[in-house]
Amino acid sequence: MFWNRIFATKTLEMLDAEAKGENRLKRILGPVGLTSLGVGAIIGAGIFVMTGRVAANDAGPGVLLSYAVAGFACALAAFCYSEFASMAPVAGSAYTYAYATMGELFAWIIGWDLILEYAMAAATVASVWANYLNELLKVLGIPPVPEYLCSDPFSTPGAIMNLPAVLILMACTSVLVIGIRESAASNTALVVLKLAVVIFVIVVGVGYVSSSNWFDIPSEGRKLPQQGIIPGLASEHAQKEAGIAKDAVADRAKTLTKQALATFIVALADKPEHKDSEHWKKMRKEYEGTLPSDDKDKAAVKAILLIADEKAPHVVLEKWGMVGNLGINKTLEKIDDATRSNFLPYGFSGVMLGAALVFFAFIGFDSISTHSEEAINPQRDVPIGILASLGVCTILYIAVSAVITGMVPYYDIDVKAAISSAFTAEGKRTSSPLLNAAGGLIAAGALAGMTSVLLITFLSQSRIFLAMARDGLMPQRIFGAVHEKFQTPHVSTMVTGTLMSIVAAFTPIAVLEEMVNIGTLFAFVVVCAAVLILRIKRPDAHRPFRCPAVYIVAPVGILVNLTLMFFLPAETWFRLAIWLAIGLCIYFAFGYHYSVMRQAKPND
Repeated sequence: MFWNRIFATKTLEMLDAEAKGENRLKRILGPVGLTSLGVGAIIGAGIFVMTGRVAANDAGPGVLLSYAVAGFACALAAFCYSEFASMAPVAGSAYTYAYATMGELFAWIIGWDLILEYAMAAATVASVWANYLNELLKVLGIPPVPEYLCSDPFSTPGAIMNLPAVLILMACTSVLVIGIRESAASNTALVVLKLAVVIFVIVVGVGYVSSSNWFDIPSEGRKLPQQGIIPGLASEHAQKEAGIAKDAVADRAKTLTKQALATFIVALADKPEHKDSEHWKKMRKEYEGTLPSDDKDKAAVKAILLIADEKAPHVVLEKWGMVGNLGINKTLEKIDDATRSNFLPYGFSGVMLGAALVFFAFIGFDSISTHSEEAINPQRDVPIGILASLGVCTILYIAVSAVITGMVPYYDIDVKAAISSAFTAEGKRTSSPLLNAAGGLIAAGALAGMTSVLLITFLSQSRIFLAMARDGLMPQRIFGAVHEKFQTPHVSTMVTGTLMSIVAAFTPIAVLEEMVNIGTLFAFVVVCAAVLILRIKRPDAHRPFRCPAVYIVAPVGILVNLTLMFFLPAETWFRLAIWLAIGLCIYFAFGYHYSVMRQAKPND
């Protein structure tokens, strides 16, 4: 009885009845509106932040291939999402699909997992929103928000909270409570603005691209693990250093970071094998003026570099993610060596790790399926919206990453605001008024892009909660309440907005990004499996949209998305396991007892 209960499935007929029942959301979204929602959810922090970070630290110019791999993984899942969304046009996305194929327990697991994708993604985007806000303020000549008010206290010494993140999340919450039509209108305006900025970046930036940045930088010039470790060690050293006032720790940490990096790079440039390299001559000239001069600084830098060298092998292993923990990296390192080149300085592992990270940039296309209940003609419009938004964004991502890595040597890319800073730097170098102004325009577009992502991810999260509440797995009064006037899940939206504001204000962004990625990849694996299972269990069911070559697309989708999961750190897998364990405790404490399916079959 127990097993029958937790693995009970909904029939397609039940889902169809839900879509036609009372208290449904308003059907007002057509293909253009759905595609706009998809593009609005996709283009945001990913293209404006992840591109620079992954290019600089993980893949180099090979970030183009990372986007291609991540886009391919998403495309496989997109076809499966499209088939399911056309068959079951109700709120809930992968949660609903799992309920129809794998049963209630798996549905709960996926619903709980989707919180990582939507709610945590909103917190992540809000966390980096402040970076581009400060870029825009600088261009306008307005003092930026102080660092202690736009950073989390765990990764930035002396920081209090990320205040801009809290304010933008609260603003988005207010807009979403008003209603889907108003939210869609706001999103459309933001999408138009950021698309214009992205096209501007491509059209104008291509004229400043130098192919030497793709092919002429020696692979030995890639960032080494020590360069990523040094800033943290410098901060720790500054905090422990005697005679340093508390309010001077941050400045001292920055000084030590610059001196330690300069010492490390000059030492590399002075190696015998680099003596005749034009690249290393340039690097030495650039950094030799920052070398420490007094004995105190030299001693501090020496201590920092010794510890960095000790930690470097562990960081290399971490770069492989779970692949390294399983020992598979030993075999793959040979592929790394064979594929390493000036264009792929980090080799195969760099491309795959980059794909696992830039995957964050694609999160959002599946949010369209959560709005199936609000689509005018879901059987036709939802598949169009999913595939069109994914296709448009993949092309734009590859084009923008090509422009940025072509304009700036990948090791010099500003990881906080890559695109706007690239144009600003080029403007200063060429004294171009257009490029100087472009930095501000791009920062404004980035803010618009990230704001629209916040709107859609919040919108999607509330729809997941709504579907779970209707099934009795979440409290109906909180997550299932629909406002009489606005016809929106207002209570759920306000609760989610408040919680995510707290998370964004105090949590390090790197942890959030990895959690979002693994949660989404897991959901994609389940959707690919679910559509395959339903093809076998219900081959006669009406499918307005059919996934092409499903017996190839779905298994390959499972394999590719699982592979990307294994390139994420072991700690991220551990956090996912803890998150799912907490979810199971909530299910058996509440959902199991109040499930609508259980009440319908009281003897089970």
